[in-house]
Amino acid sequence: MKKRLFGASAGIIAVILVFGIVSFLLTPYAKTYSAAHVSQAKKQIALTFDDGPGKHTRQLLDGLRERGVKASFFLMGSKVERRPELVKTMHDDGHLIGCHTWSHISFFEHTDAEIKDEIDRTNTLIESITGERPKFLRPPYGYYTGAILNKIDSIAILWSASPRDWVHIDEEYIYNWFLEHARDGDIVLLHDTKDATVPAVLRAIDALTEQGFEFVRVDELLCRNGDKLAPGLAYRFCPCDSRAWYI
Repeated sequence: MKKRLFGASAGIIAVILVFGIVSFLLTPYAKTYSAAHVSQAKKQIALTFDDGPGKHTRQLLDGLRERGVKASFFLMGSKVERRPELVKTMHDDGHLIGCHTWSHISFFEHTDAEIKDEIDRTNTLIESITGERPKFLRPPYGYYTGAILNKIDSIAILWSASPRDWVHIDEEYIYNWFLEHARDGDIVLLHDTKDATVPAVLRAIDALTEQGFEFVRVDELLCRNGDKLAPGLAYRFCPCDSRAWYI
């Protein structure tokens, strides 16, 4: 029985390894993306915000600017349309801007054509405001397929940690979550549309900076070891001493 279980486990591991190698070899590396290296003297975290811009985004941008912190924003086209001035400020302040589709659709419930339209509309609108077309995508709910990522020529960014601020809408809970769970290399999923998130995050930045953490854009975190990010892959974590993790 143990031999059969071991054999089955070995088979699963082999399949995963083969899939990873094939994905690596077939990825269109002519279109890879790299970012400037950042100092690794400190532990690094990438704060990422979904579903905006919203009513709390201005407060967040002001707080980040005061602290000299860069973050990453994955925006919905329908909300960009209502608050273009905030998108311009994000860009001018040096934050990463990515796509979160036009209306937060699930990739598992729509056709490739519908998904592509949602992404193209959003990216075109952002480009009209900032002059730059987003290269990065956060698929709503974290749902995606490699096939659609390749069709839309986007680099997907997932996450490795989150206080689940859409459930725990409580400033003290979110703040304490950061103090207890902060880890070098994490990509943290947050929502600047939630009432408790922005004040909790700004407090957490202050506390964790005192503990030696540094907050960087997600592309800088993922490229800190010299990696080049490729369309068609989804990235979720970056250890300090190895390649960025992708699936």
